[in-house]
Formats: sequence, structure tokens, C-alpha cells
Amino acid sequence: MSADAGYEMHPGTLYDYTAGVYCGVLVTEKVMRKLAALQAQHLDAVKRLLTDSHADGEVFPSMWTLHYPEGKQTTVRFIDKSLSVPERIRLASISRQPTAEYPVFIASSMDEAKRMADARRAELNPPAPCPECRENECNGECMEVA
Repeated sequence: MSADAGYEMHPGTLYDYTAGVYCGVLVTEKVMRKLAALQAQHLDAVKRLLTDSHADGEVFPSMWTLHYPEGKQTTVRFIDKSLSVPERIRLASISRQPTAEYPVFIASSMDEAKRMADARRAELNPPAPCPECRENECNGECMEVA
């Protein structure tokens, strides 16, 4: 996990929290627990609003399907009369739960992170020695000469 090994990693488990396309952050468990509590409060408020609005006839159960007119894929949205709004609201959940991520490399670019991942993989899975000469760096070349 040092620079000597060719990579640097965060020492603990981090959680991936994504809130929209442009907000992807990694957080510690302490922060993740606070985020989870906020998400639960938010979800409760959303469910209350949907329930109250359904009573006023402003919320409908939705569904979608793929349709291929003239071979072109399109999405068709519709109010699904076979479903009930209260059941759909009850099933509502937080769309993106934070997920535990390990290992997490500390890098300045995607290419650097890929090199670090390769270095770690090589460290964890060293090449098997050549069955002929018992050297790790041979890559079977000694057998080609014979």
C-alpha cells in the first residue's frame, strides 16, 4: 500500500455516494450513516407529499415499456390502471444506497488509477515461476530456445 509497491490506497473502507450525474463522492462510514439518516427523512417527506397529493387526484401509478416502431427503440410511459398509488408509494425506497468500496486508490487521473490497480493486481498475483527454469521473469522463453 505504499509508493514502493506502485500504488497508494486509502487505508479503510469508503462508501460511494452518488447524488446525480455530477456528484460522486467517497465518504467514511461516519458520514455515510449521517447521509443514510438524511435520505430516510427525505424519503418519509416524499411519501407524505405523494400520499397527500394522491388524495387530491394529482399522483398516478406509472409504468414504462420499450416499443420498437419501425425497428427504432423508444420508451413509452403510461398510467398503469392495474396498480394502486398507495402500493407504489409503499414500495418507494431510496434510489441509490451508498455502497462500500474497497480498495480505493489515491490518484490524480483515471490512467494513474488504472496503473495502480495493475500494480496491486501484480503484487497480489505474482507470475508463476517457469516450470522449466523456475524463474519468474522467463515467460516461457527458455522453452522456446530448446
